[in-house]
Amino acid sequence: MVDTHFLGGINFFSGLTARELRQISELCTIVKLKKGVTIFKRGESAEQFYVVRSGKVHLSVPIPILLASTEIVVDVVIPGNVFGWSTLVEPYQFTLSAYCDEESELIQVRGKGLLSFCARKHHVGHVLMGNLVKVIGSRMDRMQGLLEKEIAFNVPSF
Repeated sequence: MVDTHFLGGINFFSGLTARELRQISELCTIVKLKKGVTIFKRGESAEQFYVVRSGKVHLSVPIPILLASTEIVVDVVIPGNVFGWSTLVEPYQFTLSAYCDEESELIQVRGKGLLSFCARKHHVGHVLMGNLVKVIGSRMDRMQGLLEKEIAFNVPSF
């Protein structure tokens, strides 16, 4: 079981009671991963999502360039933040790849268990989905900023 005080300090879980956090903590496992470990790949079935306790996780997407493909980092997840939210949204497939940029300790949350809990406790589902929208919105803002920089860098000035 994961410390409920730690979960309570995570923005994704803000708005939940101590009792609700305790129930969610029962769905959690702590995993320790070494630098360079792939956590999941784009297109894989999404069965759990993660909270970074320590370390750093890179999220990337493959970009085809000529006859090859290269991974472009679109976000860096630091302690206190979540990733792998595709676990909570159909079609339950990861849209990005994730790997440890350094030795990391993650909280792994069972997606089906959390969805089942939300189905029983509608208030929890409402709070978490509202928080998820904020996570997605901030990720999209960062991706838009990355795209703007890339376009500015590659567009010739006249």
